[in-house]
This record gives sequence, structure tokens and C-alpha cells, in this order.
Amino acid sequence: MKMKFLLPVFLCICLSSCVSMNKYKSLESDYQNVSKQRDDLNNKLNVLNREHTALQSRTQELEAKVRDMEAVIAERDKLQKEVKDLRAMMERLNADYSKETSGMSKQIQADREALLLKEDELFKRQQQIEQMQAEMDLRNRRMAELESILARKDSAVNALKAKVSDALLGFEGKGLTVTQKNGKVYVSMEDKLLFKSGSYDIDPQGANAIKELAKVLAVNKDINVMVEGHTDNVPYKGKGELKDNWDLSVKRATTVVRAMLQNSGVDPVRILAAGHSEYVPLDNRITAEARQKNRRTEIILTPKLDELLSILEVN
Repeated sequence: MKMKFLLPVFLCICLSSCVSMNKYKSLESDYQNVSKQRDDLNNKLNVLNREHTALQSRTQELEAKVRDMEAVIAERDKLQKEVKDLRAMMERLNADYSKETSGMSKQIQADREALLLKEDELFKRQQQIEQMQAEMDLRNRRMAELESILARKDSAVNALKAKVSDALLGFEGKGLTVTQKNGKVYVSMEDKLLFKSGSYDIDPQGANAIKELAKVLAVNKDINVMVEGHTDNVPYKGKGELKDNWDLSVKRATTVVRAMLQNSGVDPVRILAAGHSEYVPLDNRITAEARQKNRRTEIILTPKLDELLSILEVN
């Protein structure tokens, strides 16, 4: 705008000074150049103004973005702080969890070991129970076998007593009795049936009773025989090889055994002779009647118990 006002002034001065035409032309040429430069500058100024405007707009945009970025950064910092706090909390939780887990692991391990011990103990007890059950079953079977054998033995004893009673029926009431007790048959003969006082020679009537009994034993070969001699408490006053009631009781028992063995069907292995002297009395009274009861020979008949004994040995 200043250039437009300067030009007329400049022309007036030139005209008033009577410059030459060449000078004028030169000035005009300079003016044109200056005008052209002015226009170029104006154009550049316009471009710069547009660029400035664009830059201002861009700056505003960038400033807005910067503000947005600052807000984002602030939010980021806040989030980073929260993340940091969360990580610290997580670390504490992990430490607490690790500590608690370690304690729980130890407790679980201890519980597992205790459970294994209990299982081992339970297994052992189960084995013991099974073993005890097996032993109990075995014992029950053996008890059943024993009961069966005892029943057969009782039946055999009853049958034996009946046979002996039948064989000696003619002698009962004459100093001979047949009884059954403790699974055995007792044939008791008083001295008046077998022996005279102080003697060990068998009376004929007593010999007949022994003979009849031997017939039963010869047929029933599964019977064990015990012959026991008993005296009263009157001291023995005889002479010869016998010294006292011991000798007399034993001698009477062996005499009865020899009488039995006259029957070839009686096996000597089955017979045992014993003397008790005066020491197993039936009646402890000091009377003639009591002494008569005590002077006796008892023949004890017992069915063989080999089967029963074998079971007992196994038990």
C-alpha cells in the first residue's frame, strides 16, 4: 500500500527536476521490476499467510492432540500406578498363597502318610480277621468232627456197656457192678468175687466172670483195658514175695490180666495193670462195710480215641 503513494510523489519529483527521458525510462523499468517484485512478494505473503493459517490450525490440532496425549499419559500413569499396586498386591497374595499352599501341602502330605498308615493297618487287620475267620472255620469244622467222634464214642460206650452187662448179667448182685461214667465203662469186682483175704489167687466164680468179659473184649478189639487193684487200709500181714498192700494190689491186677489173656483174642498191647494199694478208697469211713467196698478190682474199658487224639494233636 505504501508503494502506491510513493509512486506519484516519485514521479512529481522526477518531473519537477526535469529528469531526462532515459532516466525516466530507467526509473519506469525499475518501477515495473519493483512492482513485479511487489506482486511476487504479495503472492508469497499470501502463500505464507495461508501456510500460517494452516500451521495455526495444525498447531491447534496438535495442541489438542497433545492435550489428549497428556490426558492419555495421565491415564496411563494412573493405570501404571494401579498396575504397580496390583502387582504388589499380587506378589503379596502369591507370597501368602505360597506360604499357605506350603503349609497345606505339608498338612496334605502328613494326612496322606497318616492315611497310608491307616490303610496298612486296616489291611493288616483285615488279613488278621480273615486269618481268624479261617481259623475259626477250621475250629468249627474240627469241633463238628469232635462232636461227631464224641457222639460215636458215647454210642460205642453205651453199646459196650450193654454188651458187658449182658455178658456179666449172671454176676451182677454178687459183688460185680457195671457202670458208665466219663465216657468209660467200669466193671467193679469185690474181693469176695475174686480173691480171698490176703490172696491174689482168683476164685473160680471170679475166673468165670473174667472169662465172660474176655469174650466181649476179644470181639471188640477197639477197646483199651485198664485193670486196677485196690485194697483196704489194713496192713498186709502175709509172707513170701509180697511185702505190703502195694504189692498185693498190683499182684491182683496182673493176675486178672493173665486170666484175660487166656483168651487168645485179647491183645496184650491193649491192657494195662496198676495197683493203688489203699489210697483210692470208695468209702473213707473206718468200718468193716467201708473196708469191704474198698477191697476191689476195677476193670476200666475205654474205646480207642485215636481219631479224636489225632484231631486234638492237629489243634
